[in-house]
Amino acid sequence: MMVRVSLRWQVAAAFVFSVVLATPGFAAPQSIDPPRVWSDEGPATWAPRSTDPGITADDLRTHVYQLAADSMRGRATATRENWMTAEYVAAEFQRLGLTPAGENETYFQEVAFGQLSFDRSSIELRNSEGSFEAGIEWVPVPAQRGLRFVGEISRQNMPTIFGGSWGDASTVLPSNAPGSAVVFQVPKTYPGAAAGPLNPLRIRDLRAQEAGVLLVVLVSETLTENALEAAFTGELGLLSAGSPGTASIHMTTAAAEQLFDAPLDGLSVGDVGKPISGSWQLRYERPQYPVRNIIAVLPGSDRGLRGQYVLAGAHNDHVGMVQNGPLDHDALRAYNRVMRPQGANDRPGPPTSEQQVRIDSLLAYARSIRPPRADSVMNGADDDASGTAVLLEIAERFATEPAPNRSIVFISHAAEEGGLLGSRFFTDNPTVPLDSIVAAHNMDMLGKGRVTDVRFGGPSQVQMLGARRLSAEFGDVIDSVNAVREETMAIDYSWDRTNALNRFCRSDQVNYFRHTIPVTYFSTGYSLDYHMASDEPQYVDYEHSARVGRFVHEIMRTVANRATRLSILPLEERDLSAQC
Repeated sequence: MMVRVSLRWQVAAAFVFSVVLATPGFAAPQSIDPPRVWSDEGPATWAPRSTDPGITADDLRTHVYQLAADSMRGRATATRENWMTAEYVAAEFQRLGLTPAGENETYFQEVAFGQLSFDRSSIELRNSEGSFEAGIEWVPVPAQRGLRFVGEISRQNMPTIFGGSWGDASTVLPSNAPGSAVVFQVPKTYPGAAAGPLNPLRIRDLRAQEAGVLLVVLVSETLTENALEAAFTGELGLLSAGSPGTASIHMTTAAAEQLFDAPLDGLSVGDVGKPISGSWQLRYERPQYPVRNIIAVLPGSDRGLRGQYVLAGAHNDHVGMVQNGPLDHDALRAYNRVMRPQGANDRPGPPTSEQQVRIDSLLAYARSIRPPRADSVMNGADDDASGTAVLLEIAERFATEPAPNRSIVFISHAAEEGGLLGSRFFTDNPTVPLDSIVAAHNMDMLGKGRVTDVRFGGPSQVQMLGARRLSAEFGDVIDSVNAVREETMAIDYSWDRTNALNRFCRSDQVNYFRHTIPVTYFSTGYSLDYHMASDEPQYVDYEHSARVGRFVHEIMRTVANRATRLSILPLEERDLSAQC
């Protein structure tokens, strides 16, 4: 699950509870499997073993303990460990006899994710009165979401139009926006503005691209040394397919006001400024360990329907290593149990005296059982080794039973944590016909869901989002399946109703949704270990994960065997409330 807050928050926690690993007397654990401290804690290790056709807790353990081991160093995108993860998933698909559905008759689809930078010598922006100084008054943006490409960008005599506040959903772009450079003010309260340069990977407003705007000019005072370094020495990003489309630059307020000969605060949307021209060269460097989606197909049994697909997906990456050094594992859990029940989603202030007493009590109990343990790996056991393991188990179940009428696609998405990039690349560059995918099922964080983990938690709980946003019939099918199962699930639809924490927009289902593919997001929810170094295999509820896996498998088989495709709601009846 893609995070929206800085990992530095967990580092700060180490100071709050005043237990750093440099404390005198620190000692490493004396055994491979130390005594257990937490009520949700399972064994520290698990020996891999052969898996069964059924979707079982022990089979999930075999996958998760390998995928989320410390040796995998958090499976960050474009690392050796994430490469190894892709090899693991592909080997499982091959073992199961699934048909490769990547590129060149392999299971892999290489995602065009790598280092993007600008050639300083090729960069220019000017109007009729002169040039703007690159690196001082403006800088190109190499990582506009979905709008990146290698090659020269050249824009000549573009009309300049004021577009209002960036991200303001109520603003309608003027009719003269196509073919122009639209100048947007970035609000000072824009999320992340205080932390440094605006990161366009987080931008959700694609209206400029859709309106045919040639250049987006983002006006802010965040042109720092970090922004310049990103532009000229490079940063990781995803290339887009097709033509250059809409380019993007940062610009200072003073420079932008020269375009209008007036303060921006006094302008109205649609006001016209002086034409500008510009050109710059974007370069791409392929990483040492290329980023890959892993894709396999189980062919359907019905000749008339096997050209249609039911898709299941989960992401294979996480966020790597802890920033700024190791943390004390049990101290982190003690703090989060009290202060951050939703992990990195929660940004609390200092503990009250009562909260501090509870933290100290939990930590004292931990210390009575075992010494401190250095923890520097963001293992990502729940997020999303759990979803990946369930994906593999569902694949094994389908591969060892009679094939359904429609074909099944299994996809392990890359680079979800970097901005849903693997699923974006696949849906923009599909290896199976996109309009033949009748339904998609995204699984992200299936390892928690206990009463002590999440609101409305329990042994049969599953959170679901999106089932009726594009197809009411999809939601009806899911409810009908659940109603007649012996293993009934307690479906929590509350996140779908409230859009809390912008939840629907934070995992790979978004990219299927934007292509009008009925999609449902399955999860057990945010827990205290979310985007924390404590997200380790011993805290996953494997019996719960297996129940969810069996549920998703049954839904997929039902959809795959239907006589007709799921119907799509008319545009006016779709739920488009999520601003993704």
